[in-house]
Amino acid sequence: MESPERTVAILKHLIDQYGADSVQFYDMNFFLREDHARKLCDLMAPLKLRWWCEGRVDIMSRYSDETMAAIAGAGCAMIFFGAESGSDWALEEMQKGITTEQTLTMAKRTRKFGIIPEFSFVVGNPKDPERDTRETLRFIRRIKRINPDSEIIVQHYTPTPQKGSMYGDVDDKISFPDSPAGWATKRWMDFTLRIDTSAPWLKSTTKELIDNFELVVASRWPTVQDIRAPKWSRILLKTLSSWRYTLQVYSYPVELQWANSFIKLRKPKRESL
Repeated sequence: MESPERTVAILKHLIDQYGADSVQFYDMNFFLREDHARKLCDLMAPLKLRWWCEGRVDIMSRYSDETMAAIAGAGCAMIFFGAESGSDWALEEMQKGITTEQTLTMAKRTRKFGIIPEFSFVVGNPKDPERDTRETLRFIRRIKRINPDSEIIVQHYTPTPQKGSMYGDVDDKISFPDSPAGWATKRWMDFTLRIDTSAPWLKSTTKELIDNFELVVASRWPTVQDIRAPKWSRILLKTLSSWRYTLQVYSYPVELQWANSFIKLRKPKRESL
């Protein structure tokens, strides 16, 4: 890991030379060690920056309250977590090394310290996509009860090409391009960016449920990452989606599709900050 002193020296340069007032850290190992995180935050606090970073729920769930307070005090506004699934059996099979309980712990702790958590989920595990979808959507609702400010990113499960067999026994269900030109086509760009994976193991009804749920949640809690959206647009989206979320009615959200067609909020899943 880069030393806290070097990181802070770079940040000071950005502030002095370019007037930076916020920063993003793209590093899944940013909070790998608590002692390192604590020292870095103590050194960053005088800079008065607002910042976004990535973290692991298993590691940060073990941090002390003092360290969490130091992170918040240093200006941390949001932390991205790969929660991956709301099913412990799926997390274990994919060898993610985390549990759903650790994700819930971080939903509670970030709320306590005023940090917005951004939880990313990969839905539609090929071993049992219907069960994984059902359990993960239920788990996301549980997170929202614990910490309504949680930002939720929902993605379809996308297999990674392997020399050996792929997870979920999907080798005979998908054929990847064999050239860079093939990967550059719209079909495979949509696959890579999880816009439309066209996964053959995912029933059309299940895919539709995932997409509709994502739309309802994103409308009920419009992302805070879009600071330019007018207040009326957020009120409209919340009003149109509240009854659907409350009653768990996700099918045919035509009014939300219509509203989102002209209310162009940022899409954290594809644009980050």
